[in-house]
Amino acid sequence: MCAVPAVPGPARRGPAVGADEDGRPPAARLVAEGAGGSALAAGLRKMSAAALRVVPGPEVEVYLRDQRRRGLPAVFDLGCGGHKTAGAFGVDAIRLPGVDLLHDLQARPYPLPDDCADEVVLSHVLEHFAEPLAVLEEVWRITRPGGRVAIRTPHYSGPFAWKDPTHRRAFSSESFGYFGENGYSYYTRARFRTERVRLKYFMEEEQWARPYRAWARLVQWVLDRHPTFGERFLCYLVGGIDELQVTLEPVKPGPPEA
Repeated sequence: MCAVPAVPGPARRGPAVGADEDGRPPAARLVAEGAGGSALAAGLRKMSAAALRVVPGPEVEVYLRDQRRRGLPAVFDLGCGGHKTAGAFGVDAIRLPGVDLLHDLQARPYPLPDDCADEVVLSHVLEHFAEPLAVLEEVWRITRPGGRVAIRTPHYSGPFAWKDPTHRRAFSSESFGYFGENGYSYYTRARFRTERVRLKYFMEEEQWARPYRAWARLVQWVLDRHPTFGERFLCYLVGGIDELQVTLEPVKPGPPEA
């Protein structure tokens, strides 16, 4: 069922220790004011990033411990809004039922440990960000090797892509291929292997009358078997595709050889 996604709100994190009236830590202030020398500036930027790193809160540790004790996967639903995935740890910038941690996903790094998630859910979230690469870099950081990332987002051809005035981006079935080892690897350090891509014609076909549902199933049958044809030609003949569903696996360097 299509849920109305939570809209990222203003960051709720307090200023760093020693910050000025603008909330900048001393290192960031020096960089902004033009500290001399590129090497010094680069060093200060690293200091600034370290100063802004958020320590995971007790609620995260409790959830991870409980999931391990029960033998259950650690699932983090980022931008969950009021429709959190069952059994997941919900993160959102707005306090809604089911939200376990208040955090604006535009504020990075996220207050979550490295390699803590067996699964990350991004359900109608990525389209709200001007910098989806930065969001996926954080998702890559917190997802363990062998874990998975489940993404649902409006397809660029469909009516849901641009009807929401808070949407900033739209995606195609090939958008997430840029995270592999290819000629665009310099875009980001995050690497993902694409496990599954599905074009979903109707997100809520059960709400339509029976003849329309039969039509939707026919179009879906074609999309599932001929996705390239469906995205290149068919989508423009059938009113667009509602949703893009993607499953990714993070690709991370293994331990150094002895």
